[in-house]
Amino acid sequence: MTHEELPVISLVTKTPIVFKKDATVAEAIRKMAEENIGSVVIVDDEMKPIGIFTERDLLLKVCAKGLDPEKVKLEEVMTPHPMTIKESESAKKALEIMIHFGFRHLPVVDSDGRLVGIISIKDVSRPFAGDVDIEELHAAG
Repeated sequence: MTHEELPVISLVTKTPIVFKKDATVAEAIRKMAEENIGSVVIVDDEMKPIGIFTERDLLLKVCAKGLDPEKVKLEEVMTPHPMTIKESESAKKALEIMIHFGFRHLPVVDSDGRLVGIISIKDVSRPFAGDVDIEELHAAG
């Protein structure tokens, strides 16, 4: 099986951190810092993703606007209706989606749309790292 054919589920390295929409931004960022992660997924009662909250959302929608993270609910600043990828899709497809849309995080769902993981651009690019000639990159400057 080539890198391109690897199923996305094989790239999931951690259990996704999830929150309900009424959790505060402060709760989410404390957990993000504790887990050293760049995003959390907001789910409904069936574990289906309804939003994603990322470092970028924190910067642009909370900090830049002077909002109080202790008072602001995730549903007010999350990116709603996040794009997802099915666990059976290929690593190549995930990489294409992430590059095309500029995503650094992509929720992974099962055939029923329930969250089973999340992948980062680092997770997706890792299998392809062996294909990169580091000396060639250094020579290119």
